[in-house]
Amino acid sequence: MENRQNNGSGINLSIFWHNFLRVLSRLFWVPLLLGALTAGYRYYAITRSYTPIYESLAVFRVSATRAGSIDISTYGFYMDSNAASKIAATYPYVMSSDQGKSLLKEKFGVNSLPATVSCRAEATMLIFSSRGSTPERSYDGLRMAVEVFPEASVSILDNFTLEVFDEAVYPTAPVNSLNYLMPTIRWGLLGLAAGLAIISLLALLRKTVHNSEDLRELLNVPCLGLLPQVSFKARTKANRAVLLTNPKLDESYVEAVRAVRFQLRKELENQRARVIMVTSTIPGEGKSTLSANLALALAEQGSRVTLVDCDLRKQTLKDLFGVTGSTRGLVEMIAQQDDDLDSALVRVEGSELLLLSGDKVAEQPQNFLSSPRLQNLMHALRQRSDFVIVDTPPCGLLSDAASLSEWVDGVIYVVRQDYVARSAVLNSASTLGGMEVRFIGCVLNQTSRSTSSSGYGYSSRKGYGYGYGYGYGYGYGKGYGKRYGGKDAEDTGSYEK
Repeated sequence: MENRQNNGSGINLSIFWHNFLRVLSRLFWVPLLLGALTAGYRYYAITRSYTPIYESLAVFRVSATRAGSIDISTYGFYMDSNAASKIAATYPYVMSSDQGKSLLKEKFGVNSLPATVSCRAEATMLIFSSRGSTPERSYDGLRMAVEVFPEASVSILDNFTLEVFDEAVYPTAPVNSLNYLMPTIRWGLLGLAAGLAIISLLALLRKTVHNSEDLRELLNVPCLGLLPQVSFKARTKANRAVLLTNPKLDESYVEAVRAVRFQLRKELENQRARVIMVTSTIPGEGKSTLSANLALALAEQGSRVTLVDCDLRKQTLKDLFGVTGSTRGLVEMIAQQDDDLDSALVRVEGSELLLLSGDKVAEQPQNFLSSPRLQNLMHALRQRSDFVIVDTPPCGLLSDAASLSEWVDGVIYVVRQDYVARSAVLNSASTLGGMEVRFIGCVLNQTSRSTSSSGYGYSSRKGYGYGYGYGYGYGYGKGYGKRYGGKDAEDTGSYEK
């Protein structure tokens, strides 16, 4: 394939990107949540382990005792510097000595300093530094040390004097600031990356149908064509029906339907089929819209075409074409034993297409589907039409399509791009295959050009975003439509059939 990359690794980058954006649009909260959680955890860990450190300093000038015969101008600075170094070196021993501890107990009533006090020499200066967890502990520790040390060191050091150069200042702010911003951001980005990695993994594991090659490989039947997504201008009051009779419909979609019609007619001639059932796996894949447009496209060529609404649980084609007034469908004709087929058929405005769609629905459709009158009606439709298009419920959800397959010549299977799991499509198609029904072909619906490369391409001059599909939602009472459709099944417009 033209988009295969990475030396035959089998990863289609355009499909991966499509899947990634699809999964991200639904699970965007996952990377955001992971990013927030990791950032919050790091912030909590930093703030919990943070201990402020307050520092208090005091500076003294050291003066050593000098003999009278010594030349002060020559040796004074040297002696003072040497004395400062000795004092700084002996400070730890002095404060930990018995003398130091005794004086500390005697003067302040404590056995140890409330803060960590150190001493260092710089030239003739002696710098006492006190660090504590609170301003009070730091300041009190420094004050105790500078008062106890000179007296405790008299018996150890030579005579010296300490002259205050800078007095101790009460600290007002910690010397170690709480640095949480950058670590929190880094951890948040790591969490976000982990979330995106999960989205990427889900995109790789997403097994849906993306192009005609996937469809042919899965079902082993001809692909009649690809139908693009359709968009209408937002907030427009124009007709938004995705039908060939709508002049506002994009020309690319019209041409795509006609291309499907061309392929379909060849298959119908080869298989000598006239009654065609259109079905899909689940609601929301656009089978009713395709049924209507194929019927319109065949009628364009002068063929006598009848479109039959065989969804006895919910008649949708009447609303799709905007037909008003009372009409009779299969439910009414079978229940009332009505044989007047001509009066029940409604001509669709703007075409020669005939529609059989009623107002009533069946609570027990199987009773109608097994009725001998259904066989008679299908036979009558076959006799008066060149082609009969039968729109049925999704075969992956209900058995109606399998029951109707006895009265049709073949099936067109509709698959919406990147909508249903491949396994579900295969299982549903296999159910029909078990009824020995012939597959005329399949159609890939609502495609985007980036992921649907195949020989059945279509031209496009506009962007697509307006969806159309099977508008059952929850009509079957099992939540199946929402499970597969989700947001896409709800936001696709007023003519989602």
